[in-house]
Amino acid sequence: MRQVAFQEGKAILVEVPVPEAGPGKVLVRTTCSVLSAGTERAVLRAGDRPGLLQTAADPSSLQRAFAVLRAEGPGALIDKVRRRVGEAPEAFPGYAAAGLVQAAGKGILDLAPGTAVACAGVGYASHSEWIAVPRNLVVPVPAGLPMDEAAFATLGAIALHGVRRAGLQIGECAVVLGLGLIGQLTAQILRAGGVRVLGYDLSPARAARLRGTGIEAQSLAAHDPIEEVGRATGGVLADAVLVCAATGSSEAINLAMRLCRKKGTVVAVGVVGMDLDRGLMYEKELDLRMSTSYGPGRYDPEYEEKGIDYPIAYVRWTENRNMAAFLELARSGRVAVRPLIDRTFPLDEAAAAYEAINDDAGDPPLGVVLRYTQLPAEPGPAPAHDSVPPAGSAQPSGGPSGVAASWFDPLPAAGPIGVAICGAGSFVRAVHLPHLRRAPGFTLLAVATASPTRAREVGRAFGVPRAAAGLDELIAGTDAPLVLIGTRHHLHAEQARAALRAGRHVFVEKPLCLDEAEIAPLLDEARRARRLIVVGFNRRYSPLVVRAREILAGLDGPSLAVYRVNAGPLPPAHWLQDPREGGGRIVGECCHFVDLLIHLAGEPIDSIEAAVLPTDGVGVVASDSFAATLRFASGSRAVLVYTGLGDRGLPKERLELFKRGRALVIDDFKSLRVFGAPGSIDLPAQDKGFAAQWDAVARALRGEPSPVIGLDAIEAAMRATFRLDRAVRGMP
Repeated sequence: MRQVAFQEGKAILVEVPVPEAGPGKVLVRTTCSVLSAGTERAVLRAGDRPGLLQTAADPSSLQRAFAVLRAEGPGALIDKVRRRVGEAPEAFPGYAAAGLVQAAGKGILDLAPGTAVACAGVGYASHSEWIAVPRNLVVPVPAGLPMDEAAFATLGAIALHGVRRAGLQIGECAVVLGLGLIGQLTAQILRAGGVRVLGYDLSPARAARLRGTGIEAQSLAAHDPIEEVGRATGGVLADAVLVCAATGSSEAINLAMRLCRKKGTVVAVGVVGMDLDRGLMYEKELDLRMSTSYGPGRYDPEYEEKGIDYPIAYVRWTENRNMAAFLELARSGRVAVRPLIDRTFPLDEAAAAYEAINDDAGDPPLGVVLRYTQLPAEPGPAPAHDSVPPAGSAQPSGGPSGVAASWFDPLPAAGPIGVAICGAGSFVRAVHLPHLRRAPGFTLLAVATASPTRAREVGRAFGVPRAAAGLDELIAGTDAPLVLIGTRHHLHAEQARAALRAGRHVFVEKPLCLDEAEIAPLLDEARRARRLIVVGFNRRYSPLVVRAREILAGLDGPSLAVYRVNAGPLPPAHWLQDPREGGGRIVGECCHFVDLLIHLAGEPIDSIEAAVLPTDGVGVVASDSFAATLRFASGSRAVLVYTGLGDRGLPKERLELFKRGRALVIDDFKSLRVFGAPGSIDLPAQDKGFAAQWDAVARALRGEPSPVIGLDAIEAAMRATFRLDRAVRGMP
């Protein structure tokens, strides 16, 4: 499908995969979308600034860059910069569209295929032939309302929420400063609510446009607004002023305060400077209110992404209900949208549409609509291919703690191993893709993400030839024998199982799953399919750990380990803290450390005790600061101290090991100090074992001896992690 993208300050059309109607989303075939002249003009021009210069202007970015340079070396820094330059959110513009529902994802029962809908949201309602939008960002279009007018629902919701924030009553007076698209809609909504409206703008043409709807409006250059508002209100001045301008200057907000009566209200709808005249604000005892975009629910992932609505008895007007209310105003004619549509361009002429709004000569058009007349056929599954290349007859054999049984079929020894990537979030882009791109044993064949545009951009950045919109398309459209699952944690088990059933070998990032009951069925599926499954427990492959294990294995008796993890703070609302999506920090991250301690001890954990800091909701959140004692059957012990309280300036991990007169210290995977024997190691850069793990996977898949993690080790680490989670929560 085609989608508008920004490249070097210009709008172009690019080919991207058709998105999927995932759970809680609807797949919409776009009829039209709206370019908001003010917003998209600013975004387009921002795209002219080199990403590196923007980064250099931010001191905190420089500090992070130096930290990466010290910890991981220049190669890692270059990889990170390259990724960031190509990941600006404005690369794929648009946030207001309308179209027809083609498919409804799991959990959506009220939007049947063929329903006309208006859609909102940056990253969702893009200028694209097909869009996948969460349910709470979609509203049905009332019968009789043209689709090009319905596409203004997002902008109308922004204006409507600003009006609600003003709290005006019938008969009161409001001033609207800034008569762009949002200002024009705001003025009309105010009038529809029985409020007297006066509008002002620097542009005489915009003021004249509003006057054409019957609302009083003037140019700021030719009229004194303070005098006129005073005259219109009998000296009282405005009950509220809504600032809909977009300017870095504070003149607009301070003018708004001068236009307000005592104890009046100023509402900042647009992005304006905030160097406030405190004396004036104090003298009049004014209320300054911010208006957050479409309304309650905006920027809340529970509402927008997960579809959890706010009860109407407690939150009458959410962003979704604001969109619906605006569409009803437009359908009834109380708000006139048609006069605001200045230009309509077919999608093929998107570049011309952006040139029109970016023209500095005179007044650029306010409302510009893209029309999708040449609609593609409905998307179907990609043509099927053979699931995997023919299996070889050689059987893998493993080194210590590696694959020692012939429970999966290896691949032919010749040629690089094709990899398909499902999920390309920040970790996959930062770690796995750079390693796979450089590794001679692998070749990247395809990448799928929830956002087709992101899949395309990741593909371009890392040289991946095929982009897909989900695992099904990834499997159907490529014969890659190995699938890397790098999605959010709640998807790991289901996607790993699907890939195994399709005959693919699987590398799944940690954790394997979020429910202990899923462990055995997943591993049994791997045995049944005779396909390798690997979990991303990379630390066991670090050269420092390999050396430490060799030293410990040569000594008799029990060992004692002290593992301190300075994980750093994580906000309570972060997806990793969500037990349904991330599993919490113990299941989501501590499985790494549990696996490493089991690996070094050489035996499973017998019992776990834990003490956790009580949550205060501010500094201590969830169960992210605890100390646990892990007991092994032979008498060995390990103490795991994990905390979110520390400063990130302290290196994250330090592991101390004691056994039979020896002491070993692994410091943040940069050095190994051995006391009582030779064997200390200093590395030029941090090495947590990522490259070595991929090398182990390649050797195992070719049937060569390999230390790749075995099924028993995966099961032991995951079951111990769930046991640790229960211990921290005080459960048996």
